[in-house]
Amino acid sequence: MNTRQSKILALIGIITIISCPTFASVRLEGYCENVNYFDYNLKLYMAEPHNNFELRLYANPTNNIETFLKFHAESDKYLNNNPADRYNLYDMIEAHGKYRWDKGLELVLFARENRFWFPQGLMELVSQWTVNDGGNAQGVRADFWNLWKFYGFAFHTDYSQSGGEDANVLRCNLPLFADRMRISSTLARKDWASGADYWNSVVSSDIYFSLGRTAPFLKKFGDIGCAAEIAKSRIPSEPDSSKNLAYRAEIRNIRFAGFEVKAAYHNTQENFRSYLSSDFDAGQKYNEEGFNINTAFFFPTRAINITSNYGEYKAPISRSFSISATNPAYKYQEWYNELYVEFIHDIRFKTYYKYYRGWDINYDTYKNYPTLFNEISFENFMAKVRLQFKWKDINTPYELQAFGLELNANITQNWKLYLRAMNVNEISESRQTAFVQLQYLGWSNTDFFFEFGDPNDSNDDLTNDDSFVSYSANHEIRKQIKTYLRIYF
Repeated sequence: MNTRQSKILALIGIITIISCPTFASVRLEGYCENVNYFDYNLKLYMAEPHNNFELRLYANPTNNIETFLKFHAESDKYLNNNPADRYNLYDMIEAHGKYRWDKGLELVLFARENRFWFPQGLMELVSQWTVNDGGNAQGVRADFWNLWKFYGFAFHTDYSQSGGEDANVLRCNLPLFADRMRISSTLARKDWASGADYWNSVVSSDIYFSLGRTAPFLKKFGDIGCAAEIAKSRIPSEPDSSKNLAYRAEIRNIRFAGFEVKAAYHNTQENFRSYLSSDFDAGQKYNEEGFNINTAFFFPTRAINITSNYGEYKAPISRSFSISATNPAYKYQEWYNELYVEFIHDIRFKTYYKYYRGWDINYDTYKNYPTLFNEISFENFMAKVRLQFKWKDINTPYELQAFGLELNANITQNWKLYLRAMNVNEISESRQTAFVQLQYLGWSNTDFFFEFGDPNDSNDDLTNDDSFVSYSANHEIRKQIKTYLRIYF
């Protein structure tokens, strides 16, 4: 925890503590938890439990002021199974102080809280999980409205984990013509602790206009929303002639004869960067041009939906360099088709076929990677069952088949069963994973869980979990049993 973060936490703590003895609207709650487990050899570690303790303090000194503190402590008998070293951790993990003026302003001073989401234009220029800095960021946020017709927000945040980097973001919106038109702008800047000449800024403007709500004769075709955004980035070292622009345009909510259509175009130049965004930094969604068309059909009086999406873009292998004879642009295509049906008695069926074609640097040629997915689910007052089958990268060296099962059942009034299991077959091997959880609800203000396996395997929608359902993944069933006893107060 750095000095700046300590000062913010101390300030919020002082406000909260001062509020407690003076005003009645104070709430204290939390939990204590004991975790025991068997290891891979089914050796019981009852004498070496892991203990967690969490304390949350809420205070409302007045109707428009709120403060919150969360403390956390945990301990193990041994650190990394070393009898000579005991593990203990005591930490203030979240805090905020909030002031709200109902006529148009809300201020929040926060530490280790994710308060970075906001509605953006067509491009995600600021990613909340990037700015959150792994849960270690802190700062101040101001939301405003009724400022003439403007509304928006601004925040400043400091990165604790990344060595004191700062981020500043401002977003303003101006609705016009009863919100049929909206003009918005975003300013984002990241400063590194290295010095005054190390920064990255992005300025964007976007506009939205509803044709369907403006022209009555077009209303039968839906809202027909038209949107466009242009953004420009800067870093100190690049020349004024740098290709640092990004464009995106979209038309959506076009409806006719049961169909709904959306189309989009984007062009991001090679030097455009937003280091507050996962897309335009590590995601490398720059130096590319492409389009996307999405169509959905809704059967009248039937719970049947058909969705088709086609996307295509061109980009070079080395995104940071200009397109040239030695760094040519290749075409990448993805076509997605889905059928979703709901039957009576809570039976649901979903299937999709996804086709991807792009340049494969391993083979120095274009390759096709088709995938077929099927899911059926059943649900009643006793249980819900999901069955999945995924046939991924068909007729390629990376081909595999994955079978998944998820069960959520009420065994009795107090006992609940949850189960996930999956089997993946590759050309040369197969692997399995399983997770079972029993929960007892018979004790007031108490949770009791009995678990087998690793909950992180298959937790991202079963066979759509790419960390397990991918070629040459080395997961296996984790032979571990855990018991959780959590008591709330």
